[in-house]
Amino acid sequence: MKKLILAGIIGVVSTFAAADKPLIFNNGSPEVIGTSPNYVHAENDSQSSRTSPFSVAFGYAGSKLGSDDFLGTESFDGVFVNAAYQTHPKASIWAEYIFQSSEVDYNHFSVGYKYKFLENEKLYSAASLGLGYAWLDESETDPDLGKLNVELEYFTIPAALEVGYKVSPQVDMFGSFGYQWLFNEDAKVCLNGECLSGSSDELDLNGVTYKAGLRYNF
Repeated sequence: MKKLILAGIIGVVSTFAAADKPLIFNNGSPEVIGTSPNYVHAENDSQSSRTSPFSVAFGYAGSKLGSDDFLGTESFDGVFVNAAYQTHPKASIWAEYIFQSSEVDYNHFSVGYKYKFLENEKLYSAASLGLGYAWLDESETDPDLGKLNVELEYFTIPAALEVGYKVSPQVDMFGSFGYQWLFNEDAKVCLNGECLSGSSDELDLNGVTYKAGLRYNF
């Protein structure tokens, strides 16, 4: 297991014990728009030819997360799936699940709000902000320590900028780059069945996120 877990978690759990902190022991169809003198009406109609405000997106998701307490960053790669509901021609609410892995499995669920601040017939750019919950877990057998299990839980704030190309009225191809803050809510380390749990801001993480994917607009 890499230093993100061993150096960070074991070190912080040791700090818990040294500081005498409390520990818990446990195991449509397209609409054709003709020439209209009302430009605003035509523009709004042409933004979407779909009959439903729902969309689904999926693709690659990567991130680099860490902190100074973990002596560096850890890179994660995986996939995401996103469902959104358009509440306004330029705004939508969304829910997203991400699974990534490195030496450690990383799961993240979040909900949020996205706003398109630039858009034309083929290109758009948008900003999004969300709130979420993430958990990291890993199990391995160490020759010196024995069987080691680590579970971390986080409250998260993800933010991102997205740029997309409209392949068709129904399909978008897009990429995004963002930043994410993870605030530790719980940490549990088990050695050979004996467990210690607690939480500490020393286990907080942050780092960049990036995605590439396709979206289908119903």
